[in-house]
Amino acid sequence: MNARASLAQTRTLVVKLGTSVCLNAKGAPNGEVLLPLAREIVELRRGGVQVVVVSSGAVGMGRALDLHGHIGNQKLAQKQALAALGQVELMNVYRRIFELLGVLVAQVLLTRRDLDSRERYLNARNTLLTLLRAEVLPVINENDSVATDEIRFGDNDILACLVGSVVEADLVVNLTQTEGLLARQEDGGYRVVAQVEGVDEETFGLVEEGTSRGGTGGMRSKLLAAQAAADYGGAMVIARAHEPNVLQRLLAGEPLGTLFVPPARRPRSRKRWLAAGAVCKGTLVVDAGARKALVHGGRSLLPVGVKAIEGEFTVGDVVAIAALDGAPLGRGLTNYNSEDLARIKGQPTQEIEEILGFRGYDEVIHRDNLFIRKDG
Repeated sequence: MNARASLAQTRTLVVKLGTSVCLNAKGAPNGEVLLPLAREIVELRRGGVQVVVVSSGAVGMGRALDLHGHIGNQKLAQKQALAALGQVELMNVYRRIFELLGVLVAQVLLTRRDLDSRERYLNARNTLLTLLRAEVLPVINENDSVATDEIRFGDNDILACLVGSVVEADLVVNLTQTEGLLARQEDGGYRVVAQVEGVDEETFGLVEEGTSRGGTGGMRSKLLAAQAAADYGGAMVIARAHEPNVLQRLLAGEPLGTLFVPPARRPRSRKRWLAAGAVCKGTLVVDAGARKALVHGGRSLLPVGVKAIEGEFTVGDVVAIAALDGAPLGRGLTNYNSEDLARIKGQPTQEIEEILGFRGYDEVIHRDNLFIRKDG
């Protein structure tokens, strides 16, 4: 079965709607897009597909409601206040639309910190699965009214794929104003890239960076989101929101938009959290031998393979793993803090006790606590 045809087997779907899709140029709800999409979502649910919506638009709607500009929109606190104002109306829009179709909606607001620890990640998962079992439609947004740079997802492109990890979505559909990932032609025109297997530097090279009207995301952030989807084992499609019956046609295998093909195997629950939920507190740079052992041998990471350490971290923190050339290899839970690891890096395992005065673990990261990217 080819990658497009396999989308027909989707049982859990995340639909991401950006600000420019949800709102028109005046900041009002874009009913011409939202109502048809809502009808599609209801039809998919009737066919047995569980659907989660990730929706931007709170800040833009708040800006439209603040007619006299009393709040302002330049400083972080002002944008957070606009988000608080607009989120209420945004959810009212979804409530009214889906109420017409006989569907209850629930608001879920998340920050990066909510998925950082495995405990909170599982709590979020339990909440969302409970809503889905009750046939309630979760509508998720970043909690912009309290999120700071430290705990922000960055934009809802990334959030949608992290939510995909939480609910084990088969597919994330990122609906936007463009037809998909565009590649420039020799004549100066563009063509839609139909399918991507593995997002790499060549893929990023296709992107001319820019952000959408009213939103924070551009095509580059969507490619980063596609990487996040692949890390947890899901597919992602970028498609045009105004395309008639776009969701049903995608799940029927029609070649709309750009499909980012998922890996053949999906990580287990713990490794999905490592891949998509956890925030890295530092980075370990490993040599060529360790890279080969991790990527191709499924081995644990030993001190002898660590060449450099970046950042400060403690035992049990999640750290990123990178190759000497900077290529990201994966991430895992460290058995040593950064201070101790700096002393034993590059050393044989049998030297640990003599150097540190104790011997806690043979491995810096055990393979059971490692997520390694397949393209590493």
